[in-house]
Amino acid sequence: MKTAQLAWGKEYLTFQFPEEVEIHTIEAAPTQAIANFAEEVQRALEHPINSLPLKEIVKPGEKVAIIVSDITRLSFRTDGYLPIVLNELNKAGVPDQDITVVMSTGTHRVQTPEEHRLIVGDEAFARVKIEDHDCLAKDLVYLGKSSRGTEITVNRTVYEADRVILTGGVSYHLLAGFGGGRKSIAPGVTGYLSIQQNHGLALKDVGPSGLHPYVLTGVTKGNPVAEDMVEIAEKVGADFLINVVVNEKKEYIAVVAGEMNAAFEQGCRVVERAFGIPTDRQSDLVIASCGGYPKDIQLYQAIKGLDNAAYAVRDQGVIILISACSDGTGSDEFMRWFKYPDVHTMREALHRDFTMPGFVALRTASIISQAKVILISTLPDEVVRGVNMVPAKNPEEAWSLAKQYLGEVKTITLMPHGALTFPIISAGS
Repeated sequence: MKTAQLAWGKEYLTFQFPEEVEIHTIEAAPTQAIANFAEEVQRALEHPINSLPLKEIVKPGEKVAIIVSDITRLSFRTDGYLPIVLNELNKAGVPDQDITVVMSTGTHRVQTPEEHRLIVGDEAFARVKIEDHDCLAKDLVYLGKSSRGTEITVNRTVYEADRVILTGGVSYHLLAGFGGGRKSIAPGVTGYLSIQQNHGLALKDVGPSGLHPYVLTGVTKGNPVAEDMVEIAEKVGADFLINVVVNEKKEYIAVVAGEMNAAFEQGCRVVERAFGIPTDRQSDLVIASCGGYPKDIQLYQAIKGLDNAAYAVRDQGVIILISACSDGTGSDEFMRWFKYPDVHTMREALHRDFTMPGFVALRTASIISQAKVILISTLPDEVVRGVNMVPAKNPEEAWSLAKQYLGEVKTITLMPHGALTFPIISAGS
């Protein structure tokens, strides 16, 4: 028998397959972890892209807001470089008491103090004030509309800061093309209506798929959602950006810093080289792990892995999605969208009242209409069936179900880091 181990939560699941099955694995391109990360961060801060060094941007007496990704993006390891950024601000005459870390929660839940500590690390947790953004807060600041009609409201702490610094990680994203960069502001610290209107641009000027033709993973140019995010971020104002790229081992492989757009674009190119994986096949069965903890703590976040896997499976094939979902579904609203009986009615409802969880639900339902999806998780069976997936408790049960649906499994694609790697299918495959 052939075997494969894939991450599930904080452990690994082992699959066994007959020898005659053809197995193809989509792995990230070989990457070299940065040997001396602290030195590389310092270099990036002192020699940024299209920007003055950070210490020449801030002035004594100024209030600084540092926007930091929330617990769902713990793999970007903000704790590894945030103290270096704080030290650089101190050198410029900005003491810790004049610095506030704002968590870019978007529409995500409020986090616990212990989660704050995990995100920023013990040192930063002890040094600076930390607060979660609340997209429904009464004191959000209104900044008018974007050119695409998005009403812009933003976190008051960010608005009132003299300087705004963005942190985070660059990765593929199913709606914005790439995560990171301007997303720290929009949707990270903007109001609920702003977020929904921005994301709703995905359903305007739609193509045959029911989505705007340029709202695709890996696409920013011509993507109205991505371009609106940039406009909103520029309206709010970002004085400096530092983003990282991490590999499947959560090792830092790149640091980009400087002017928001220029530094982010450089990060996108790194992601493309490392995680955009050309392949000449679509398989009967795709088995995709989201990469284990913390990438698979919620079903809602696990849809990133499902979306990537959908590019690698043949029409009417099967996807086995591996996501522990130790934190549950992650979004009650996401679950509510599955009250609609089919993709068409869900899409019509989303046209009338766009929400991001609704968009993710639509994408999920669209994938399930083209391929059977089996989920190995800790969620109750009725919850899994509620999103039209098939529950399985272990690899043996999932494999048995896949054979039942397919009749015969000739080809399998394994995606050990499904939330990270993006299959690029060659023409004619």
